Amino acid sequence: MIDGNKIKQTRKKIGLSQSDLAKDITTQGTISSLERNSTSPGSTILVKLLNRLGLKLSDVVINDIATENDQILMQADHFSMNYKYQEVIHSLKNFQQTDDKDQQAHYQFLKTDAEMWLTNNSDDAIFGFNQLLLLHDDISDIFTILATCELGVAYSQKNDITKANFYFEQTASLFKNYNTNDNLFWSLLIYDNLGMYYANNDKLEKCIDITTSGLNLAQRNGSSYFVESFYYLLSEMAEQQGKHSEAIQYTIQAYSFAKFIGNHLIGEKALAFLKKNGIDYLNL
Repeated sequence: MIDGNKIKQTRKKIGLSQSDLAKDITTQGTISSLERNSTSPGSTILVKLLNRLGLKLSDVVINDIATENDQILMQADHFSMNYKYQEVIHSLKNFQQTDDKDQQAHYQFLKTDAEMWLTNNSDDAIFGFNQLLLLHDDISDIFTILATCELGVAYSQKNDITKANFYFEQTASLFKNYNTNDNLFWSLLIYDNLGMYYANNDKLEKCIDITTSGLNLAQRNGSSYFVESFYYLLSEMAEQQGKHSEAIQYTIQAYSFAKFIGNHLIGEKALAFLKKNGIDYLNL
């Protein structure tokens, strides 16, 4: 970003009009836009203008930390969504310290989450997610909800079921009134984690409700994120309820999406169930 005001003040200081500065380089309108909107006219023209003013590029470039950090976080989001956690850590190395609490929380979540899956160190993850909750006290924020959810995951990995249950129930409470359209991927991740939590605790109806909500959200937005997992959870719930034909249909859908997305774990589970029930899965 260019400091248009610095250019304007320097021009006036040396007694040039906008037309004088623009002469044989560009138009007066370009100078006006540059000074008013800090809009760069292009590198070649900009360098010529700066030479006429006796300025260097470093004198007028404004480091927009917020914009740069947003770009870094967007890139790290992309890596996280594709489970490329080493790339998440690498991209976050360029994140610059900021007073923006939203960016701090976003950074803290991505870093802690990636390190948890890379190192399997649940204790460090618990510390990191708790730091985020202390930093970010807006309970409606997606990263507060995500940190709470991942605390449930971390305690599950430690087999501390009481604490895991506490954080998953907190997640469900926080998530109840959240606008899921604001952050599609992260919302679907929360639906998936809550669905698995309810399934593991034999809360069939809650599992079906939350998983169906996640599946509906994905369908409304044309997203395939976690769809294979949603269908597989629904197949397990249907089987437990004695709805065998329904379970098979859900399993076929789970397998189809798992094959398309490349989720080998769900794919193998779905194939095992279909094979057990004599389904010709090779032709699915």
